[in-house]
Amino acid sequence: MSTTLRRANGELWLDLSGEKTFAAIKRSLAVQINTLDDYMLGAFVCLNVGTKQLTNKQVREIEDILLDHGLHLREIMSCPHQSDAAYPDKLVLEGMPEYGETLLLCRNLRSGQKISSNGNVVILGDINPGAEVVARGNILVMGSLRGIAHAGAGGDETAVVAAFRLNPTQIRIANHITRPPDGEVVTDRDPEVARIRDGKVIIDNLKI
Repeated sequence: MSTTLRRANGELWLDLSGEKTFAAIKRSLAVQINTLDDYMLGAFVCLNVGTKQLTNKQVREIEDILLDHGLHLREIMSCPHQSDAAYPDKLVLEGMPEYGETLLLCRNLRSGQKISSNGNVVILGDINPGAEVVARGNILVMGSLRGIAHAGAGGDETAVVAAFRLNPTQIRIANHITRPPDGEVVTDRDPEVARIRDGKVIIDNLKI
């Protein structure tokens, strides 16, 4: 399968959506990065893997391949079909509505950074204060949410925001907004999910 490599603003964008297996993705990735000039060392790489859902182990393999060539993984974009049953390890949380498109980011978001998606957003890292994530679908943070998260940005009140450590500057679901009380001290606790109930944003323990 042919792949497409673009260079923009110091980043590499690689379209691997045509590859049918993870082995083929790794082969194409290796071929493409072997063609790069030395001045691209240290660049961040964004990968589009199409309808394929990569496991955490596979993501780490991708990161290792890039690091071996002096590159860093910026994000992996995945747009799985809802009806496709070929991906048994697809992320499903109890009570979480599904969207056909999922953006996977394998990094922390720093202050001033903003990410938007027409579907779900999954962050393997933290959303730090001053960072913002906006999604028409759900937002799942596999770390600490301390910035701003806006799920259901198209008006979907069934969307949710979930995090392993939920301490946001602001959570917005559709047109409903909530903020933590001033001076609230957050200690270690179970993962939590924010959703709309009776017209208000409420926080529940997250059931995985």
